Amino acid sequence: MKQKLWVFLILIILVAAGCSAPSNKEKADNKNQSEEKTKQTQKYHRIISLMPSNTEILYQLGLGKEVIGVSTVDDYPKSVKHKQKFDAMKLNKEQLLKAKPDLILAHVSQKGMGDKVLGDLEKKGIKVVYIPEAHNFDEIYGTFKQIGKITGRESQADTLVYDTKHRVDAVLKDVPKHEKAPTVFLEVSHEPEIYTAGKNTFFNYMIEELHAKNSFADLEGWKKVSKESIIKQDPNVLITTEGITRSDYLKIIRKRGGFENLEAVKKGRIEAVDGDTISRPGPRIDQGLKALRDAIYRDEK
Repeated sequence: MKQKLWVFLILIILVAAGCSAPSNKEKADNKNQSEEKTKQTQKYHRIISLMPSNTEILYQLGLGKEVIGVSTVDDYPKSVKHKQKFDAMKLNKEQLLKAKPDLILAHVSQKGMGDKVLGDLEKKGIKVVYIPEAHNFDEIYGTFKQIGKITGRESQADTLVYDTKHRVDAVLKDVPKHEKAPTVFLEVSHEPEIYTAGKNTFFNYMIEELHAKNSFADLEGWKKVSKESIIKQDPNVLITTEGITRSDYLKIIRKRGGFENLEAVKKGRIEAVDGDTISRPGPRIDQGLKALRDAIYRDEK
């Protein structure tokens, strides 16, 4: 259930922010803000993280004790269950003020959505840093370094980058050799509205890094797609990231008229991967990448 809520949160945030990669101006603004926010490093002892990936980064940097609050969809590491919860989609200014944070890590789209609550908190002297959306591994590593610089954990961040990069490279080196790139349909949300990831999304980037082809790479960002369009694409593999089991996903597929004729269904290439590790651009991304690789190439391992 947490995985589905996390995917839903990502969809809502990104759809509200425009569904696609940031413009050059937005990238420049994000970069300038990041530089401005990290010019002066100080120690923070009461941190609120409004995105699960940022929470995981903070813990890996040794700041778990300093984290006093997380989003309602945070569930890793297990100790976050003891932290105060905040609804990232409906922030309560009084609740946040009562928690007395000295640092809040938010998603950059929350600024783009015009979140007045965070703006008011900044005016009251609380440091708010908006972390940009990562679209590739280098940007994930950049997020590690950004948070490390903000919190005075730069050396730990460098180590985290090195270790994560090493694990990611190991996964990529073990991609089976194949003559033709398999086509993949990645389902991030099912009925009543089916959503998938198009170009300029981290999901699409991972598929391409694994030498496969996204069936909807012609679309931009996170998009709703019809059953008919999926049938027309006839992908080699159908993969869900909703956190449901493979058998449950198969039950959903069997209820869709016309899907019985898809190559993926005929060959039993219905797969399910962990929604958390694949969708959170954080320290466990190698696990998500490996799960995606194994799902795409299950018959070739």
